[in-house]
Amino acid sequence: MTTPNYRYYIRGHCAGPIDEKPAVIGRRFLQTLDSLSEIDPLFTGWKVFERWEIVEKEEQLLVSLADARNRIVEIVENCVAHNEYGPAPKEGYDVAAYAGARGARKVTFTVRTWNQIFMLEFGEHYLASDLSIVTYPRFRAALLAICRAWDAQWAAAQACRSEFVKTPMDFGPGVPAFKIETATQVPIDPTFPRSALFIPWIAYLSAKRAAGVALAPEILTERTPDDGLLMSATTERLDPTNPAHVRHARIIAETLIPLTDQGMP
Repeated sequence: MTTPNYRYYIRGHCAGPIDEKPAVIGRRFLQTLDSLSEIDPLFTGWKVFERWEIVEKEEQLLVSLADARNRIVEIVENCVAHNEYGPAPKEGYDVAAYAGARGARKVTFTVRTWNQIFMLEFGEHYLASDLSIVTYPRFRAALLAICRAWDAQWAAAQACRSEFVKTPMDFGPGVPAFKIETATQVPIDPTFPRSALFIPWIAYLSAKRAAGVALAPEILTERTPDDGLLMSATTERLDPTNPAHVRHARIIAETLIPLTDQGMP
């Protein structure tokens, strides 16, 4: 049996309002990139998307962090959400940057104020991450740095199985068809809770959301300087084929889902 491939990333919810001013969003965005750069060489050499647009080559949209620093308000304004009437600042902004070469070691940071979600992704979207860069110290430090910059309400470093399954379906006589479904996230535990948290590894709850939360003693917990709660399924790289890791991740998932509204039917 082929071992499932997983993509690892950090995802969380920021506290700021959707229509936060571009100058504030820009300051938080630069603070995030600077804080990440201090953690690890992997988070250096950032290139910032100066606008959202369909172009032939991605490089046409990129500027260095040094250049972006001098015009960050303009860049945020160029990344404004659009609706059928055109630019819609009240619906938020979508700002992003990446470090490293394209491929499994690429690191991308995105904040979408229209849904108040931030993400730090490792590897190309929908492709498995390079496991050599997926370490507990790196992910823990990055998660806490982003939470500080964005006054996070919650955040989680998580693993997500990257394959899809094609299932034949009866569309009609002589008409071949199939539906594409997400593969079972945790093959050794098919009943693992379904959520946008997928398989949580390291999770953070703000002090307000963590009030009254009690976890089993087997889950590593610690208080952060802002009195938030950090919980970890393992201090090793989360392995979704390891029964002990999965058991701990399940406890964290069952704790987070009702507090974050990230459940799936």
